[in-house]
Amino acid sequence: MPALAGPGRQPDLSMELSASRAMPGHGWVLAACLLLLLGLFAALVSTTRLQPEESHPVEVRPLSDGVFELRVELPAEVSERWALWFPREPVDRLQLLAADGWQSEPLEFFAVGAGEGLLPHGYRFVLPRDAHGPTVLRAQVDGGLHDGLRPVLAEAADIRRVEASGIALTGAVYGGLLTLAALALALAYASRDRLFIGLFGFIVPLMLLLQALNGHLYGLPGVRLFGWWGLQGLAALTLVQAAAALWMIEAYTSNGHEPRHARLVRRGSVVLIGLAALFLLNLPWLERLSQPVSAIAWTLAGLAVLAMLVDAGRRGVPLAWALASVGVVAIGAGLWLALARHGLAPGGSLLYLAYQGAAVAFALVLALALTHRIGDYREARERDRLARMDTERRMRREAARADLSTALQIQLNGLDPGEIPWQGFRLLMDHLLPLVPSESCIAVLRDYQGRDHLLVEPSIALPSAEHEINRRSLILRRQATAGLALQQPVRSSPGGPVVAMEALVPFQVRAPGWGVLLLRREGGEGFTTEEMSVIGELARVVQLQVGQAAAAVKLRLSAEMDALTGSMNRRTIDLWTERTFAEAERSARPVSVLFIDLDHFKSVNDRFGHACGDECLREVASALRGVLSEADMFGRYGGEEFIAVLPGRDGADARALGERMRIAVENREVRHDDQRIRLTVSIGIATRQRGEDTPAAAIARADKALYAAKRQGRNCIQVAPAIFS
Repeated sequence: MPALAGPGRQPDLSMELSASRAMPGHGWVLAACLLLLLGLFAALVSTTRLQPEESHPVEVRPLSDGVFELRVELPAEVSERWALWFPREPVDRLQLLAADGWQSEPLEFFAVGAGEGLLPHGYRFVLPRDAHGPTVLRAQVDGGLHDGLRPVLAEAADIRRVEASGIALTGAVYGGLLTLAALALALAYASRDRLFIGLFGFIVPLMLLLQALNGHLYGLPGVRLFGWWGLQGLAALTLVQAAAALWMIEAYTSNGHEPRHARLVRRGSVVLIGLAALFLLNLPWLERLSQPVSAIAWTLAGLAVLAMLVDAGRRGVPLAWALASVGVVAIGAGLWLALARHGLAPGGSLLYLAYQGAAVAFALVLALALTHRIGDYREARERDRLARMDTERRMRREAARADLSTALQIQLNGLDPGEIPWQGFRLLMDHLLPLVPSESCIAVLRDYQGRDHLLVEPSIALPSAEHEINRRSLILRRQATAGLALQQPVRSSPGGPVVAMEALVPFQVRAPGWGVLLLRREGGEGFTTEEMSVIGELARVVQLQVGQAAAAVKLRLSAEMDALTGSMNRRTIDLWTERTFAEAERSARPVSVLFIDLDHFKSVNDRFGHACGDECLREVASALRGVLSEADMFGRYGGEEFIAVLPGRDGADARALGERMRIAVENREVRHDDQRIRLTVSIGIATRQRGEDTPAAAIARADKALYAAKRQGRNCIQVAPAIFS
């Protein structure tokens, strides 16, 4: 069968929802990927050397503020020159001096020398080639923090390898942060979420701070002038990064609601930015305060960050506990580093690595946590899209239901009761098939409103459909009685392949009747839940409208017809007579009125009872109606009186018709208790005269003619002459 035209099928909403969900176990996948990255970083660390293979002890004796005496024992036989290596602490100037007049090139923290490279890892001083045995050197340190200077003596080549490893690790740290910053910008562009701009604003100060702590910032083109601020510039960067962390974590942990501490955190961020601006004034009296103030502020900000993360973890904010764990490591390493720089705790290269690695890990986990918002946005957008689709589908269904209801109300109005079901279910097919494309559609109704109905689309399939319905009649009746909509496969033969899917929706038909709607679609793809819902809804609309239309017809007929005889009642016949006379006057056509009265009807009631009298009235009405044509009007005027209105008939035609009516009643055989009841009628006839556009005068003349027939012995006809008017 040819497929009917219709719009593309819409997938089921539940299938859309399933398809829109994130990949299964995505949290475990992300965790595995993060572990892989950590493993790669651990492999990189394992291949680097942050300490010389062989180092010799160095005795450090402070002589005065900024002057230290260094005593070392230099072996005589060595293939490489010896070198002293100091961690890169923030000092203004560091230089080595010997008693024999040898002195090293002075090195600075806030101004990277040309010979130190772009990313120096420490202060490396290569000793004279002839230096051996007990050696005494003096270290001259100007300004800055020199309490954490702990020199290491080793071969120069070994020191170079340590510096190369440090450069590789710090390069990895900077590269990771640059990648995260670029990712933040990409996510901000893709999601239009300002929070990712905030992530960018958090990562950039962090990277600048780490470069400043390592002394690398002051060797970069364009920003090396930042070294003019010295320790106060370092403190300002620390405060800016702490403020960015506070703002970022407050925005992340708020998760769509305004926590009570939000205003306090924002005020704290403003205070930190204000202190940073104060230090950038580079006032001399602030230099001693810069480091303790920045350390205290950074520590308080870190504790506030941890408190917000713990609270967010309790509220179920994604990755909040992971961030809190990494934050503890980062804050602990930062505090240890601050203490080491003031000589209050042991230091070393691993301490720098721990702090910077924890800072990068914190930024990475924060980026992952914020990226989780992309999934939330995606799910929210998907929910909105599916909600819009569902709304559109509901609107289409409502529009289809409204269109079908309107068409039913218009086209079922005025139909005969027997035509209403057929026309209603034909409209159902016309409106349903464009919404639910199908190769065939069959509506089967048995004993529905007193009749059987079979509608088939396309109509050329009617013979085969009749044969199939007859063959499956018992099964279909059982399925219809169950009252459940279902779909089932159609096979070419028992056990054969599926050639089509059939949707079966039962109609609500009062027993012993039944009815089903069958739609068939070729192939194994069935009907979606949405389509089954549309079929059932439109089927209910049609049954409701057909039932209401049939009830309206019955109600109208009961209002227009006489319940005993099935003829028009007096009210209806009066209305039709008024219209007929008005039309006849406009068209100058004749109209005749016949008044008919049953003779001796009172004696029938008295002898045989009122039940017999009612039966006689029905028989007389049937006999009189049988003589009239469809264009004539006939009704019960009251009691045993009837009236007939004959449009287009003059007096002669009316008299002839009246005679046939009289004979029909006379010949009607009515029996009661095996007794034949003889019935006759008297008839008075009047014809519309010129100028009469209302029936009152003609009816009055017909009534007088009827009484004249009664006076002449009954069972006869009298035509009203003009004298009656």
